[in-house]
Parts: sequence; structure tokens; C-alpha cells
Amino acid sequence: MDEIAKELHVSKKTIYKYFPSKEKLLEEICKVTSEFLEKHVDEIVHSKTDVVTKFVKLLNLHSNFMMNISEKWLEDLRIHAPGIKCEIDDTRDEKIIFITTKLLEEGKKAKLIENYPAPIIISILTSSFAGIFNPDFIIQNKFSLQDAFEYTYDIIMNGILTNKGKEKYKKTKPLLSKKLIYNF
Repeated sequence: MDEIAKELHVSKKTIYKYFPSKEKLLEEICKVTSEFLEKHVDEIVHSKTDVVTKFVKLLNLHSNFMMNISEKWLEDLRIHAPGIKCEIDDTRDEKIIFITTKLLEEGKKAKLIENYPAPIIISILTSSFAGIFNPDFIIQNKFSLQDAFEYTYDIIMNGILTNKGKEKYKKTKPLLSKKLIYNF
């Protein structure tokens, strides 16, 4: 709270006037962040572009977001507010399954994605990203987070896309190396 008050140039008393506890402040931060991400995810998912471009944009959003979140903040959340962290994780996992299943079906209909079972693709995707967004893995293997993300995504996309999908991916792939501007 001292750090927050200092950063905002207000007293801790002022913060506690609006947020009676640290947990209420955390809940509000998480709520606002979730609403922000949900808005951008919905814009991408409902856009009039092909599913390959949607996947690239979603993963770019995720990558940009994760690079703006400190490990210390996530660790503090896990230690000091495990209920909030658990709720965030459950909601995120539920949305990932729903959205990815929807996009996979859309991609299969457009003959851009191979007819693999959605639960297996989703499990591979989530497990892969959990593995690479691990500081020990990054440090031990001397990858930047961005490089690890791009290699992993490239392997997954090339594994699930049809030849037609791979052609679209080649054209869309440069978006992954661009930092899209999202104000987190």
C-alpha cells in the first residue's frame, strides 16, 4: 500500500477511503483488468477476419499482456490472495476453453484447421504456454519470453493447420513479432 500511495501521490488513508482493504483493491484491479481483456478478446473473436488471423491476434494480445505483468505481482497474488488468484485462473481457463473450441470449429469449417479433437488441442496449447511462461525455463534455456512464445506458437499452429491454413498463417505471422498497442 505504501508503494501504491507513493506512485499515486496520495496518502494510504485516501486509498483506504475508497478501498477498505487490500483485498478489495486487488478485486477491483482484477475486475478492471478482466473487463479490459474481455473487451479486446471479444473484438478479435467477433471480427470479420479469418480464424488464423484471430488466433494470431489473440496470442499476440496474451503475449503483450503477460510481458506487462511482473512475476512478483503474480507471486504476491498467489501468496496473499489465493482465492482471487484461483478465481482468475478458473475464469481464464473456462473462457480459453470456450473461445478456443469456438475458433477451432470455425477453422475446421473453413478448412483451415485439421480435424483434431478440440480438447487435445486446448490441452496442448495451455500446457505449452504454462511451461514457457515459467521463469526457470526461460533463464535455463536462455530464451527471451517473446522468442519462447513465438517458437511455441509456431510449432502449435503448424501442427494444427491445414495447408490452406498454413498459407494464411505465413501471411499473418508477422503480426506475432509486432507489439500491438494495448494499454494495460
